[in-house]
Amino acid sequence: MTAISTQFQRPHVPTIPARRLGLAAFAALALAATSALAEPAPLVTVRFAELGAAQPVQDLALQKGIYAKHGIDLEVVHFLRGGPEATAGVASGQIDMGSYGTPILAGISFGLPIKIVAAPAVKRIPFELVARPGITSVAELKGKVIHSGELGGGSHQSVLKILATNGLSPDDVQIAAGPGDAEMILRSGKVDAAVSGGIKRMKMVEDGTGILLAKSVDYYGRYQHSFVFATDALIRHHPETVRNYLAALRESLEYAQAHLDELIDLTAKQMPTVKKSILRAYYLEQFQLWDTSLAVDIEGTANAVKILKELKELKPGVVFDPTTWLDLRFLPPTQTSGAPG
Repeated sequence: MTAISTQFQRPHVPTIPARRLGLAAFAALALAATSALAEPAPLVTVRFAELGAAQPVQDLALQKGIYAKHGIDLEVVHFLRGGPEATAGVASGQIDMGSYGTPILAGISFGLPIKIVAAPAVKRIPFELVARPGITSVAELKGKVIHSGELGGGSHQSVLKILATNGLSPDDVQIAAGPGDAEMILRSGKVDAAVSGGIKRMKMVEDGTGILLAKSVDYYGRYQHSFVFATDALIRHHPETVRNYLAALRESLEYAQAHLDELIDLTAKQMPTVKKSILRAYYLEQFQLWDTSLAVDIEGTANAVKILKELKELKPGVVFDPTTWLDLRFLPPTQTSGAPG
């Protein structure tokens, strides 16, 4: 595997008229030339930021060699403390590309040298507020303890938005910020509600650990939460690498949709405490939301900036400018797509 700076040089094969060679010698030279030209170009390493420890769709694609097929050696860097930590990793030069939520917008607003180049399959905000049994409404959280995830992350922003829409301020509750598994935290009895989502929320509801109080998506309107970005340096020096990554991403999504059982088996190995029936229900629900065009919702992104300013997560004077925040020329041609996110 080679680093991004590596460029493949086609081997030099001397041109020698056939009449100067014997038949056997000419055949040997032709075979050598063909072999040299047939050698595959070295893979380009892309250091890719992801949140959490497991990304089953991406992991399945890596196992199947989809990224390698497109010339990418995807080196996934997992940031367990959320988007703000990942953005700090970008600022320190550890990352070339990545995909997560609105901390990407915050980073751009503060001058981080990155551009949004695409959207993941699901653009909408995924966070859901789950309470311990006995609490049936957001209003009942007044005076209670809520685990919100990391400050500056999308889960924390969701708590603020849900509270505000229900007439509560952060002063009306006790917010416990920081990393942690929502299911374990709720089981501990130290908090009354926590932010979760997707598979873990489905599991908690089924086994009685928690009750779903609110889905962030119901509070945000037209809002794009998640993005795929590339650093300015990668775009400037290796634009084809960005294009190849997005082609591989599209193919990985289509492979997962066509091989649901493989995806479930892999996820079950990564989450052994979750029933396969829950995993199947989750993926079938998600597939209905997937948009494999990878297109960015410009209006939804503008609304995200507006809401983040209202939540005081961005400076009031920040102006969203698609011409400087986005670079969408690398999107693969649209062939198939699911429902919009």
